[in-house]
Amino acid sequence: MNDRRAALASWLGFALAAAWLMAPVLRVYFLSDDFVPLALFHHWQEQGRFGAMLLAKLHTGLDAGDNHFYRPLSYASFALNYVVGGLDARGWMAVNLALHVASAVMAGTIGVRLVGARGAQASLAAALGAVLFLAFAPSAEVAAWISGRFDASATFFTLLSCLLFLASRRLGDAASVASLVAAVAAFLCKESAAILPFAILLLAAARDEEEGASWTFARFVAAVRRSLPWLIVAAAYLVARYVFFGSFTRVYAGTTPATAILTLDYWSGLAGTLPIWFAAHFRPEGHATAVLGFTAIQLALVAWVVFSRGTSRAMRTALLALVAAAAFTIALVAPHIGRLPPMDLGGRLLYQTAGFYAALVAAAIAVANPVKPLAVITVGVALIHGSSLLESLDRRVETSDQMRALIGEIARESAATRAGDYTLVLAPRDYKDIPFAINAQGGLMLPPVFPAPLGNHLLVQIYEEIPELPGKIEGGVVTTLRQHSVFEYLEGKRVKAAEPEYPTRVVCWDPKLKQLVPVPVTPGPAPKPWAEAIGRYVAGSGCAFGASIGRPR
Repeated sequence: MNDRRAALASWLGFALAAAWLMAPVLRVYFLSDDFVPLALFHHWQEQGRFGAMLLAKLHTGLDAGDNHFYRPLSYASFALNYVVGGLDARGWMAVNLALHVASAVMAGTIGVRLVGARGAQASLAAALGAVLFLAFAPSAEVAAWISGRFDASATFFTLLSCLLFLASRRLGDAASVASLVAAVAAFLCKESAAILPFAILLLAAARDEEEGASWTFARFVAAVRRSLPWLIVAAAYLVARYVFFGSFTRVYAGTTPATAILTLDYWSGLAGTLPIWFAAHFRPEGHATAVLGFTAIQLALVAWVVFSRGTSRAMRTALLALVAAAAFTIALVAPHIGRLPPMDLGGRLLYQTAGFYAALVAAAIAVANPVKPLAVITVGVALIHGSSLLESLDRRVETSDQMRALIGEIARESAATRAGDYTLVLAPRDYKDIPFAINAQGGLMLPPVFPAPLGNHLLVQIYEEIPELPGKIEGGVVTTLRQHSVFEYLEGKRVKAAEPEYPTRVVCWDPKLKQLVPVPVTPGPAPKPWAEAIGRYVAGSGCAFGASIGRPR
């Protein structure tokens, strides 16, 4: 088989794998956080400041509470989806899917380009690396969740910048300029782009192919010089974060990454939650053990390639550079995590790691001799990942069906609510470990999901908010929403009646029936016992099916 036919066969195999693995993605609907931009975009349109608010994201964070999220470009892509496709989730998901598949291709190609491989083996290596990234089970959260767009776009531009850097021959040529533009785009998508300066520096060092070159200070200086423009972009990004948020490194509210890395309690807490979190991403039972075993063999074979006598110094340097890049992705994320949730959430934290790991495996396959052992075990790892990925995608499709049904039921409840009455709708935070109504409460009461706002006669809450209901009732949530918009309430507007006003009807979501069912409580005698009665009923009813009530997120 000649090289061209080998390349065609290899990438045809990748295309078939992509069609098999990614087919369910276009059946996924808006879930959880996805409803936030929908509600905001419609609100801004009504106020005539849609464009102005999008431009403001260039110098402010997203509307995410105390979190320091600077993601204007990926957020702008949401706006484009909204303008072009409205509530048709397929268009939104198609963008995520395209970014995921393109990143897979680039991950495999980066590894092969870095070691300078050519021919049939190189084509096989690039395609296998791409399949490995594509099948990465925790990536379901990125590829099949609209809110995963932040990670999908940041990783896409990060890998694109790296690939173009490898294609450039000198600073200032078209490829290097395009690489810098991609680097800026990555930083405008999500904070995970922080790996980029380290990756470019490592790639710059690995491009020195002189067999006699050793790791000298002069070589390090040369690598810094070649990557200096990318380092300057990264430094400018950090300065901008300090100007916008008062911190170079803080991303999530309540975290102190600079001090977390110095405390044993932080690392022990993170390590203690890792096993359950990892197992949640590899289902059914037994897949987590299998993926660890197969990956250990894969790493052993990669190490054999790295330290084999037949591997040149230049190739060894390239492989070690990719090892370091993958390790850096973990090192940069770890101080921001705290504790991992005991569910299928947080796979995005390893998305960049998967990209550079796939590049490493592709590079190792490209230079391995013999190639068959590593190629075969890589197929095995991809199959295990792919099986778990499909299981996760199936749950996401099922959860999407639940959300479509819930929206229909909320519309029915709204229409059935009589003048003067007020309905409290309770829904699960997550369903079968997939984010469901968390952060969607406002969006499930507002346009564009519904033709008109529902807040004056209907309130949506999640089960975990039931203990907070007494305070909200005493604070006048029903009275306030009867007279003011959800946005005014969120901005702090409160109207208290002489006596606490209760919802006249309470319903909860039954996933098996796909219906909102009545919760048999009557208003009073006081907010706390009323809320406790609701909580007891929900926990013991069909509304609790598939929900992780009371479990930390």
